[in-house]
Amino acid sequence: MISTRYELTTYRKFLEEFAEFLEVPFHDNMVWFPESVGKGYIKLVELQNNVEAIITCFRLKHDMLMERKKVNQEYYTFVCEEVSDSKEFSIQIEKDKTQFSDENRSAIYLTGYLYDISYFFKRDTLVKSVRVLLSPDWMKQYLELNERQSVLEKYIEMKTTGIWFKKVDAEAREIFKELIDTGNKEQNLLFYQNRIFKLVEKFFSGLHHEIQMMPKAAGISRKDIERVLKVENILVSDFSTLPPTIPELARTVALSESKLKKLFKSVYGLPPYEYFQKHRMGKAKFMLLTGKYSIKDVGYTLGYSNLSNFTLAFKKEFKQLPSDLLK
Repeated sequence: MISTRYELTTYRKFLEEFAEFLEVPFHDNMVWFPESVGKGYIKLVELQNNVEAIITCFRLKHDMLMERKKVNQEYYTFVCEEVSDSKEFSIQIEKDKTQFSDENRSAIYLTGYLYDISYFFKRDTLVKSVRVLLSPDWMKQYLELNERQSVLEKYIEMKTTGIWFKKVDAEAREIFKELIDTGNKEQNLLFYQNRIFKLVEKFFSGLHHEIQMMPKAAGISRKDIERVLKVENILVSDFSTLPPTIPELARTVALSESKLKKLFKSVYGLPPYEYFQKHRMGKAKFMLLTGKYSIKDVGYTLGYSNLSNFTLAFKKEFKQLPSDLLK
C-alpha cells in the first residue's frame, strides 16, 4: 500500500512534496504518476486573487492512503470528485468515517482546516477531482460570505459528510467533465477561472438554500433527513427516464408513502415529482444555453418521446418556449 501524510498550506508546496514522494519531477505545474504506481496526473492551476486549484485524474496499481493533518492556518478545501471502478473508498474526518461500497459515485463537498482528514482508495480505482483551496477572506469578498457566514459555520460544525455530501447535479457534472477532459492540455486562465469558480458558487448557493430550509425540518430526526436526502439523490441522478414511483421510493428508504411525502416537502419545499420536474427542466435550460444541443436532442435526452410534451413542460416552468430561449 502507498501511504503519505502531509500538511496542506498551498497546493504548489503539496505537489512539490508529492512529486518528491513519488520520485518524479514536478514540471509545468504537472505531476505524472510513474508506471510503477499507476497512470494519470495531478495538475496545478493558479487562478486570480491567489486562489489555487488542482485537477486530478489517475488510476492506481496499489491501495493508497492519503492523510491530511490539521494546521493552524485557516482555509477550506472545496471538492468536486468522481470515483469509479471502486471496490472500496472511504473518507475519515477525525473519528467519523464514511465508507462507500458502490463502484461509481460522485460528490461535491467542503472540508476545513480544523480536522485531520484521510482518504483511502483501493487499487484500480479511477479518481477524478477538482479541488480548490479557499481562504476566508476570498470567500467573504467573492461569495458574499458576510451574509452566509452562519451557513459556513453550520456546515463546518457538522464536519461529517453524512448530510452535506451532495451528489453532483447535471450542470456541475457538465462543467466538471470539461475540466477533466482538458486537464492534461493547455488552456488559458479564463477557461479555468470561469468554470472552477462556477462550481464553487453553485455549491455555496445550494448550501445556502438547503440550510435555509432546515428550520422547516426542525424536529425531524437525522435518520429521516438522511432518508429524504437519499430520495433526492435518486430523483436527480437520471433525467432520461421518469423517477421511481412514490411507493417504490418509500420502500427504498423504509418509510410509509404518506410520511415520505410529508418529510420531503418539509425539507425541499416541493413534492417529490415536482422537485424532479423542476430540476429536469433546469437541465434542459442549461443544455440549450450551451448551444451544443438542438431542442430535439434535449427533449429526447430528458426522456421525452413526444417533443410537444417537452415544449409544454418547459413553458410551464420558464413561461417561455425552448425556441424563444434560443432566440
